[in-house]
Amino acid sequence: MIKRIIAGFLMAMLLVQSVFTGSVNAANAFNDISGHWAQKSINELASLGIVKGNTKKLFYPDSPISRGEALAMLNRVFEYVYGPVAKPVRKENIDYRYQPRWEIEQLLTNMNTMLQIETGVIGEYDPGDRMLYYLFLSDSGKLIKKPEKQNPEWWLSSSALQRPLSREEASVIFFHMLTPQIFRTANIKPQDAASYFTSYYEWKKESYYRDTYSPYATAIREFNLFTSPTTFNPDKKMTRAEYAVVLKRLLDYYKNQAVLQFQAKGVPQQKISTAFLRAANLAFETKNQAKLLKYYTPAALTSMGKLGLVPLHTDLTGLTVKVDETDGKKLWLIAQYKVGLNGTDQIEYRLDPDPTSTYGRKIAAVVMQK
Repeated sequence: MIKRIIAGFLMAMLLVQSVFTGSVNAANAFNDISGHWAQKSINELASLGIVKGNTKKLFYPDSPISRGEALAMLNRVFEYVYGPVAKPVRKENIDYRYQPRWEIEQLLTNMNTMLQIETGVIGEYDPGDRMLYYLFLSDSGKLIKKPEKQNPEWWLSSSALQRPLSREEASVIFFHMLTPQIFRTANIKPQDAASYFTSYYEWKKESYYRDTYSPYATAIREFNLFTSPTTFNPDKKMTRAEYAVVLKRLLDYYKNQAVLQFQAKGVPQQKISTAFLRAANLAFETKNQAKLLKYYTPAALTSMGKLGLVPLHTDLTGLTVKVDETDGKKLWLIAQYKVGLNGTDQIEYRLDPDPTSTYGRKIAAVVMQK
């Protein structure tokens, strides 16, 4: 009986995924981008569900991108590659009347979780919270730098989120989005992360661009998201087409990094394995049928369904990565989860190479150790 239920679940999941994929591909066409310089990037993002279609099939490529939509699209880029890595947390600083606020809240949670994975600690620095606060300063007509006194009652209104995004604000968004990667190359200790990033807010970092003292564009210059040579035009409003092209570059960077980290040894491999397992177990816990086959083969899903108690993604307490003894291309993730006050459960996940996954791997076997 249980096996029939699992089989039915898998068949339903496959059906839903095929319908979902078809609807995404159908949203690929826009009637107002033919011959546009950004057409290729826009179409690719649309085919992946990052850019949403509408009944009129219009993208408005030369219209400004709003702050709120920019944040929502940024989360879709992240989740296309990595998936949700934690459940979203409600943020009182975002106007509840803003319709896609849940995507922004998910983005903030993903950002904070990825920095925690990178540093290995739960620190006092929250990149998502800081990003919103500095957008609030910008909307208030203030410099995007650390004020003498912080407003404890700050919040982003629905109208503020619907206003156009400037290039300087975009640099602030991507600076905070890339804090794990910036931390990785900064060669600093985890406990120094807060003070390190605060130095940017104090504008103590020298700007590469001659038309702005703001350090954020310089901080992300190594990622080649913007192609400005010596000037950045910080006050210019970003068009939807310009933002789509930048997102496409970020998407390519994320996809490349996810695969390269799995190929690396030691700490980088363990960190990407942690992100992968958090996303995979969260998809299983929430029964996210659109994402489950991104992480699991059907056989692995059957094994997961037979576990007496599926571990919650937040309960991961230890992770060891080992190469399979018979095939060097396969990896074993050995995870230990808290059970009660003093006990632990050990579950071993075998990751096989799979080019259809944005991680380059899928869980192909799940073994519960008694």
